[in-house]
Amino acid sequence: MVVSGGSRGIGRAIVLALVQAGYEVDFLYRQNQNAAQEVEIQARELGGSARGFRCDVSVREDVESFLAQLAEPVYAVVNNAAIIADGTLLLMDEERWRRVVDTALTGAYRLTRGCLRSMLHSGRGRVVNIGSLSGLLGQHGQTNYSAAKGGLVAFTKALAREVGRYGITANCVVPGWIETDLTAGLPESRKKRARESVPMGRFGKPEEVASVVRFLLSPQAGYITGAVIRVDGGVGA
Repeated sequence: MVVSGGSRGIGRAIVLALVQAGYEVDFLYRQNQNAAQEVEIQARELGGSARGFRCDVSVREDVESFLAQLAEPVYAVVNNAAIIADGTLLLMDEERWRRVVDTALTGAYRLTRGCLRSMLHSGRGRVVNIGSLSGLLGQHGQTNYSAAKGGLVAFTKALAREVGRYGITANCVVPGWIETDLTAGLPESRKKRARESVPMGRFGKPEEVASVVRFLLSPQAGYITGAVIRVDGGVGA
């Protein structure tokens, strides 16, 4: 079981939910080693195992190095790694565009492709991609992020058609406003407007996203593939 972007926020919640479900998890983080070690400790306290690997999925050599250490067979990949570098398109240089797309979209391509052969050999597997409402609805100042996350939805649907006959599913989970470090750092006025936009009147919890991912990895979700599942409190309704 592989989870990218697993040291904080939604990724951390996913790792711990999978550990609680009895999976052994290898998770990737880009730079925050202390946060990764905390996840490993929490996993042990839950009676399970999670191993953190420093890996920037936007760097091909990093992904190849991780894959070389990966024990087969691989049952599932959860592509959660993403970064934000906002700006209007006119003021967005190519480097800012590339960093965001290479992490959220090309990183998912690299990691999924690297694990897919093992799934095909086993005749079973799960791919879950973590999208964003920006990828479905668009967001001012996020043409790069919206393009990357929107591309991830299309990637999911195409992959589902390619690998379904081999017992492999591919789905996309789309969180809305979730309580993370990112939302915690917003001005109170912005958080107030965001909460008012949610029919349920609150931000979601990372664990509420993680529970959907855990279900999609379970045998009970064996006939769900190519789906885009929103966990957004009704924002996209």
